[in-house]
Amino acid sequence: MPAPTPTVDFYASLQQAFDHFNARLFGGQLPPCLITMRSSARQLGYHHKDRFINSAGQMLDELGLHPGFFTLRPVEEVLSTLVHEMVHHWQDSLGQPSKSNPHNRQWAQKMRDIGLEPSATGLPEGKDTGHSMSHYIRPDGLFLQACRELLTQGFTLQWFDRHAPRTGYDSAARQQALAQAGVVVEVSPPPVQQIAPLPEGKPVVVQPPPPREVDRVRYVCSSCGIKAWARADVDIHCGACEQPLLAQGLAGS
Repeated sequence: MPAPTPTVDFYASLQQAFDHFNARLFGGQLPPCLITMRSSARQLGYHHKDRFINSAGQMLDELGLHPGFFTLRPVEEVLSTLVHEMVHHWQDSLGQPSKSNPHNRQWAQKMRDIGLEPSATGLPEGKDTGHSMSHYIRPDGLFLQACRELLTQGFTLQWFDRHAPRTGYDSAARQQALAQAGVVVEVSPPPVQQIAPLPEGKPVVVQPPPPREVDRVRYVCSSCGIKAWARADVDIHCGACEQPLLAQGLAGS
């Protein structure tokens, strides 16, 4: 019996999904890209043009996904993030991207065309363009049809990150908010609800530790405005004008 190949199997399933949606939603026009798993403090996924290069000088775009959300989100929503980034890939390859705004009008229209509604809040009535954008699945859209077709073919994600993202995610609350706004899409239960219990009470999902308290204070020179960071209990003076630096607040405030 051949040895298991979890890395190959895991990435093969993502490539299978990419190829399926490329054929169903983009007419097979998207060029190859490199799909990666990268944790991010703020993003479910991202697209980075010409991120990778090989020895022959060929460049590939990166399509990155945050694996921590695979465990907490329905597979339909995970796949919608994949397609969200595929729209960026389409625009960078075949459309007209904007240098100052990665989510411009063309991107928003393409999202709607394939069945994803752009929204800064992830809910109806949110802004449809801007620097930081989410979306929600349209119940009557092409994406949901293609997604259900893929799942009917037996598509599964085989591995799930046990370390929850620091930003957290409440799937039930999101589905309730969408339903209250009139958007009802039947989705699968999040994998965290289906994974078999672990022995000895070990948690399926490991929650991130609370943020460490920061004890550094920002100081500003009372004369020239130069800034410095130091402990909250120091007496610090400006080396240029010999005036005291006044405490302004904790780091990150």
